[in-house]
Amino acid sequence: MTDSPAGQALPGAERRAAEALLAHAWGERTEVRAAEAIWGRSHVVRLHLRSGRTAVLKRRGGLKHGRRARGFGVELAALECLNAMPAPVAPRLLGADPRAGILLMEDLAPGPSLADSLLAGTRERAQADLIAYARALGSLHAWSREQATGLARLRARHAPGVPLDPGWAGGVERGRGPFLAAAAGLGVAVAGAAAEMDELAPMLNAPGLPGLVHGDACPDNVRLTGGGCRVFDFERSGWGPVVLDAAYLLAPFPSCWCFASLPAGAAAPAVDAYRGCLAAAGVDLGPDWDAAVAAALAGWIIGWGEAIAGALAEDREWGTTTMRPRLLAWLRNFTASAGGARVLPRLQALAGAMHDRLSSRWPGVPVPDYPALAPPGAALARVPGRWRPAQ
Repeated sequence: MTDSPAGQALPGAERRAAEALLAHAWGERTEVRAAEAIWGRSHVVRLHLRSGRTAVLKRRGGLKHGRRARGFGVELAALECLNAMPAPVAPRLLGADPRAGILLMEDLAPGPSLADSLLAGTRERAQADLIAYARALGSLHAWSREQATGLARLRARHAPGVPLDPGWAGGVERGRGPFLAAAAGLGVAVAGAAAEMDELAPMLNAPGLPGLVHGDACPDNVRLTGGGCRVFDFERSGWGPVVLDAAYLLAPFPSCWCFASLPAGAAAPAVDAYRGCLAAAGVDLGPDWDAAVAAALAGWIIGWGEAIAGALAEDREWGTTTMRPRLLAWLRNFTASAGGARVLPRLQALAGAMHDRLSSRWPGVPVPDYPALAPPGAALARVPGRWRPAQ
């Protein structure tokens, strides 16, 4: 990606505000020499300073970008909270000017993400990077569990009126009607399923491990650095059961464009690394953790209720594959998780029956594998044409 003059990507008022914030953060005069949009997104800009240093600027967005405007305050609160973390997992917040609608954060520099590893790396690299990703989430969750009061105060300041929770319950509530209607339309019995949906929130909270939930812990929202991992893009974060993030390894990745099957041989060591990170911090997940994981996986599927109904009529492209393989994988993995934990028997039976009916309705729809982890002859996740792996 080539640089552009600062004025093309950064209006004068934003440039002056950014220079003032950086001068305060670094204790030296700064001058923005050039600016470039990152990943082609106009609201995320890398600043190149005359001193040779760099920083990342993120814009709030206008009224027409309502979710982005809300996400700006949510992310600002999360980053300000995480600045107190001794060993950083998130980028350091360098400053913010809410009136100008900008925040500035540490530039993690161009480099590989977990998506790069899974789509274009070796098996060894992908497995090691999955473990680094899991440890980063574990460190974030372990440290943040004592930050409820501080985060609530920051959210009230930077994102007033935005609920503190990560939005999972709202997604379940919106998706339950379409999900049950899709199941009934397939001829699957739904008796008792609605009652079990009401049990999901208590199950999630049963392990007693709340913390800062990232809410969109996708493989491309991390930067891998020398055996470690940094996590960014906290626009959907909130305070709630951290199992919502941990379950990303087992769904897998229910909100991500870079989806493919994640084999147990790769997921299990990462899950163990996550649990080990929490154990090292003195966190006992307890006997209810596996049930909470199953509840999280159930919630992701139910939240996709409208997408299931839409996929019955027409499949649609999204990143590395289409919707149908995703739905088949998520149904299968929830069924296995609920069976292993011996919970949610009606939802487990419903999801299993839906998986079987959809597999029959959609013959020849394989769930692709990540190229780095695929066995010989497997169907591979598609690499989008505009995507280029970082080295």
